[in-house]
Amino acid sequence: MSGDRAGRPRPWPYYGDSAGWPAAVLLQRSFVPMRSPFAVLLILVCASPVRGEAQATLRPGDGVAVTVGLSRGAGALTCPFCTGKGERGLAGMLGIDAPFRSRLRRALEANWWWHSSDGASRTVLALMPAIQLYPAGDAGFILKAGLGIGRYAASSDEEELRTTALTSMVGLGYRIPLAGRNVVVPYASWLTGSGGAMRLNGALVTPFGGMTLLQYGLAWTRR
Repeated sequence: MSGDRAGRPRPWPYYGDSAGWPAAVLLQRSFVPMRSPFAVLLILVCASPVRGEAQATLRPGDGVAVTVGLSRGAGALTCPFCTGKGERGLAGMLGIDAPFRSRLRRALEANWWWHSSDGASRTVLALMPAIQLYPAGDAGFILKAGLGIGRYAASSDEEELRTTALTSMVGLGYRIPLAGRNVVVPYASWLTGSGGAMRLNGALVTPFGGMTLLQYGLAWTRR
């Protein structure tokens, strides 16, 4: 890239050409404070005392449930010449699930991540159907997996880089019952996407773009 752009905010640093392609990679790591989101979830936990009898009501065959999660996350752009280095930021998930079969629930889940620094922002958004497995039946341990579409975007005042790719997700969590029909769930998940067209300001950069997202935090479920 010519020197006249050296002082402009960019969604990634430039490291030269490879067969005419710009090398799009992530900026250095930054930290997004997470005290406020986690404080909200901790208030929910403290405001709803745990009831011993509530555990017996948390079965895979229960009705429809809605889950909202807030977390720390590390998102990264991937491609043949990208560093794949993760950036810390604010992340979360929104899901709805319903009974499917014994020890299984089917769900629709959206995961997101946001990071901003040096005049540029980066986001990941993924939407996918998923299956939740309860290995121990009524116990709190959860495994989940899904497959859908994910999108990574990096933008500044002058440039925009995007890629949309087939994205898979695996995760785990543990349900902690609260009063009523409320449940708090510490959780972690890993998303990875590949094989998407990466475009810089609309021009094709590579057909092998993708993304990764690691997140870990707390979710609140209402059944």
